[in-house]
Amino acid sequence: MNFEKREIILSYLKEIINAPLNLTAIKDLELAYQLLAMDTLIPLKEDDVGNNFLDVGTGGGVPGVFIGIMFENSHGLLVDSSRKKIDFVRGVCNKLNLSNLEFLNVRIEEKKDLIEKFDSVFSRAVAELRVILELTVPFSKVGGKIFLYKGKNYKKELDSAQNAIKELNVKLKEIREYNILDKGRVLLVFEKVKATDPKFPRRFNKILKQPL
Repeated sequence: MNFEKREIILSYLKEIINAPLNLTAIKDLELAYQLLAMDTLIPLKEDDVGNNFLDVGTGGGVPGVFIGIMFENSHGLLVDSSRKKIDFVRGVCNKLNLSNLEFLNVRIEEKKDLIEKFDSVFSRAVAELRVILELTVPFSKVGGKIFLYKGKNYKKELDSAQNAIKELNVKLKEIREYNILDKGRVLLVFEKVKATDPKFPRRFNKILKQPL
């Protein structure tokens, strides 16, 4: 990472840790740099993102803003159901001239027009695996990748998600294990092998009540 990109990341982090709304529980800049920015970027490879990406449930812009900064030739769409969060993140990114990012205040499962539009789809700390798979996989192009950040206890979630993996036509390509400040972290990398049944994603309350 070059000096300029690191400075942009630090400027962004200063804004979100001092935001008037709760975008992160982390209030120390160096800690935020490690636990938010580096946690996003360390497991990523140069060819992961493609021409465009989607961040589902971006919250305080994590991981989408950091991906946008590092992969400046990729166009990102960051989606969250909270208007206050999206408006704040958009404002900070505009101030930092991050012109490759767009922002949308919506429930992603209602955006059927975005299905199979993205080379890569990301999500971090949104929901258990079988739930977040249904909220991400439909929006990946066939042959695209889905990147889901998890803690070290991911195996139980992975076991529970086997039916979702089958129903949504994805396969687990890689389990990238890494450490942030001695904490075990995992990036699960899925590949979409064929088109998703148009009935997915279902309404959010149905996904929660009857997970795949």
